Parts: sequence; C-alpha cells; structure tokens
Amino acid sequence: MTPVSFSTALTRALSLKYPFVQAPCAGHTTPDLVAAVSNAGGLGSLGGAMMNATDLRAAIQAIKAKTSLPFAVNLFCRPERPPTNAELHAPLEVDNHLNAIRSELGLPTPTEYKMRSPPLDQQIAVILEERVPVVSYTFGYLSDCELRRLWGAGIYLIGTATTVREALFLAGMDPSDPTRKADAVVAQGTEAGGHRGTFLKEDVSEQMPTAELVKKVRQAFKRSNGVSVNVPILAAGGISNGETASKALHDWQADGVVMGTLFMLSTDSSTKPVHRKIMLSPDQPETLLTAGLTGRSARGFKNVFMDKMKDIATPSYDIHSARTADIVAASVKAGNPDYMMLWSGANSLDAAEYTEQGTLSAAEVMAKLVKDCEK
Repeated sequence: MTPVSFSTALTRALSLKYPFVQAPCAGHTTPDLVAAVSNAGGLGSLGGAMMNATDLRAAIQAIKAKTSLPFAVNLFCRPERPPTNAELHAPLEVDNHLNAIRSELGLPTPTEYKMRSPPLDQQIAVILEERVPVVSYTFGYLSDCELRRLWGAGIYLIGTATTVREALFLAGMDPSDPTRKADAVVAQGTEAGGHRGTFLKEDVSEQMPTAELVKKVRQAFKRSNGVSVNVPILAAGGISNGETASKALHDWQADGVVMGTLFMLSTDSSTKPVHRKIMLSPDQPETLLTAGLTGRSARGFKNVFMDKMKDIATPSYDIHSARTADIVAASVKAGNPDYMMLWSGANSLDAAEYTEQGTLSAAEVMAKLVKDCEK
C-alpha cells in the first residue's frame, strides 16, 4: 500500500502533526487522555456535553496544564427549545416501564428529574473564557449567535453529519440555508459507537457505512465546476486499527480519522472496568442501535436494559435521558452491566486486538497508528 500523507486540510488548518482525532466519548475521556493524544500529534477531544460549567472549566484547565497543543471540547447542540420543568416532569407511559425496572433493582422512584446536559450558553461561556481552540458538536447545529461568538474568538468548529444532506447543510451547501455551520464535518457512519448525530429526521433512511458516506460526501462537496468546497471531511465509525485508518486517509480520501472505541480501551480512558471487560471479551454481545436508553439513537452492546426498552415509545433526549439517569448511575456504581449504557462501535474486537487487550496507553496507540500508516 502507498504510504499515507499526513498533510491534510485538517492538519494544515490546526497545525496538527497527524490527522488522527480521538472521539469525545462523553463519560470516557479524561484530561490525561485528551492531552496524551494532542501531545502525540493528534487532536484530543474532551466529552464535555454533560459537564456543568464548574466541572467543564476544571477539566479544560487540567488539559491546558498538560499540553499547549490544540485540543477539542465536544458539546451537544439544542436546536429545539429545552423542555420546561413542567414538561420534564409530566407523567408519561414510559414511567411505568422504568418504575418496574427500579422495583427490580430496589431503587426509589425519583421525585425530581434533571437534564443530563447543562445549559449550552453556560458551557460556551466557559469555552470562551478558557480560550479552547477547537469545539466539536453533535445532535444538530449551533445558532447564528453561537457561531458568531465562537468564530469571533477564533475557535475552529467541527460539526457532525450522518448523511450526505446533513454534511451539505453544515458546509453551507443546502439551498434551504446556505450559511456555513462548521469549519470541518465529521461523516459519522453507521458503525460508530454511542449517539448518532442525526438532525435532519427525514434523512435517517439515507445513513450508510462510514466508507460509503465519506466517499459520497467528498463527491457532493465538489461544485459543478469541479472545484471542491474547502471543508475537511473526517471519517468516523468502526475505525479501530491502523489498516482501516490508512484506508480512510488513502482510499476514502478523508482529511482526518475519528476513533472512539480504540481510545476508550487505552489505559488513559475512564471506561469502567465492567464495560472494558465486555469490550475485550471474545464472547461479547452484538452491538445494536437503540433509542430506548436515552431517547436518541445510539450504538452499544445489547443488554437487559436495551431488550426491555426496545418496543417502548420514548420521549425526546432531554426528557428520556433525565428519566433513565438514576437507573444507569446505580448500575454503574454497582458494576451491573445489565442496565448500563455500554456504548461501543461495531468493531470493538479489532480495537481490543490493536490495543493489545487494552494494555496500551493513548500515546502508544498513536505511535502504532502512525507507524502502520507510514508502512
């Protein structure tokens, strides 16, 4: 295979040595992990979507103490109005199913629900004050006001698309809204672990595997005169070893490679032992897409929770994830995988092999990726 060039539109824009991006994976990223990837020449990413302003600031400052190189903070967009307190607590049919699970686990019924994602404006205020160099986002797109504030501070923005039309929308190539929403676009294929970044609901049937999506987005970004739009495309989903990373850069012509499961298994991540054990097991259950655990489609290992919620109608992410939070938290504390959110990409066994059964640090994973792509 021809050696891969590490000079891409992404590396040039951010002065990165390598086009490797550690996916944010909320709940699994630590300042040590983020800084290690950035110090190794890639782009480390903090999963900041569920962090309140105080915790987010502390994590950002910890990263800055460990690296002077570019890193990203990932946020969840809120295109829709957040639910009111009354809407958040209104009785729903799904409550009966969740209360049955609580009874099984010996948990009380909550008297109050709290949204998992804090107010976006508070998080953006911290990012601006701490001068974060890169912000990635998912679940939609930022408002014009938010874009102006972040771009005005010189922050590089990376959006997430699960279809060609979503990518065109973020790149400012959709006739319905020709305003650019991002400096770069993550093309999230169906193999990706964790939450889907889908925001144009009518496009769900047009989601596709990562390789196909990247190639089609690349083609769509070419104008009729043959000149490509200057928006880097980052491949995400199922990329769990050096060979696939090399293909993404060389064959798919991606400007960057986003890897989550691979870095979740590094020794620098905060992946819980019981979750890690399943990711490393040759007898692991299959990964499936479900909206039953948070109200938004996400890929993870099949477990009891997923089974019990598979045919249950769920409300929106803000409302449903608030309702399941106590069940998940209690299960994490007890080390009970039956009711945890076991997010993972479709190729976790490749990641287990590549990280030598989870014994490599993030820096060692980066070095291995570089070496394999240089062959």
